[in-house]
Amino acid sequence: MDGAAPALRCMGAVLAGGASSRMGADKAFIEIGGEPMVARAAGALRAARAAPVVVVGGDRSRLGALSLDHVADRHPGQGPLGGVITALGALGGPGGAGPEAVVTLPCDVKSPDPAAVRSVIDRLAGAGPPPADLVVPLGGGVPQWTHAGWRRSCLPRLSEAFASGVRALNEAARRLRTVEVEVPGTGWYADADRPEDLPATTLGGGHAEGAGMQDADIPEIDIDELERRRAAGAAVFDVREPDEHTEVRIPGAVLVPLASVPEAVEEFRTAAAGQAVCVVCAAGGRSGQAVGFLRSLGVDAVNVAGGTNAWHQSGRPVEAGPASV
Repeated sequence: MDGAAPALRCMGAVLAGGASSRMGADKAFIEIGGEPMVARAAGALRAARAAPVVVVGGDRSRLGALSLDHVADRHPGQGPLGGVITALGALGGPGGAGPEAVVTLPCDVKSPDPAAVRSVIDRLAGAGPPPADLVVPLGGGVPQWTHAGWRRSCLPRLSEAFASGVRALNEAARRLRTVEVEVPGTGWYADADRPEDLPATTLGGGHAEGAGMQDADIPEIDIDELERRRAAGAAVFDVREPDEHTEVRIPGAVLVPLASVPEAVEEFRTAAAGQAVCVVCAAGGRSGQAVGFLRSLGVDAVNVAGGTNAWHQSGRPVEAGPASV
């Protein structure tokens, strides 16, 4: 991060306009390491010397409480292209004293890396031919469009593409002079789209006691043992998403999506008064996170290895459709 700043002035913009439907909670405010993901992304942009840094879309009041500047998304619910257009529009007119470009990050990037951001800004500043309207970093050989740098000159063509019905960033980028830059590593672009993408210790907002427990601390049973425990009256909780639970489930399994587990701790605790609750998901990953979190709070819970998939594939009875109340 040392060295002289480039001549190009570049604003940073965190894209936070997504609906978070697959996460089940506003992922911008889910904490990793005790810090909301949106604040982590903004911090990486600042560390890369982007200025000013704004958040496009999202909850204005909650962002204000984090001392983050908010820009209302001009095209809410229309995907990241609308967010990029909004950010570019916030630069002001050409010829002004403000920034000439925007570098973006999604709000759900798990480990934002200032060095990766810096590589985009430096290339956009003209560190080598050819000149570019857009610089997109390659992660794993794949363009990471929401981590790109966009010159002011992109705005008319992106707006034109948007007006014609284009919503995908890669499709809109076909109208631009685009340069790709290789960025080593994988962590800088990995995102959290679903609860299972999060570290287990983030379930309680990053404040769970006993954070950092190893897998050995999470007791597991197989489906044969699950069958025996169910017959003995053990409660079964399913931490998958509602659509998965509707499609197929273990009979009697109570739905509590992973993102909702922290709010349902007392329900788990009550059910575990007689014997350990059995927690399932599709195959055992999400349920392992839930069990680790619950046990850190003193709730007697066990993970079901193989989960609903193993139960179903074994030929045991299943239910489908909306659960009866």
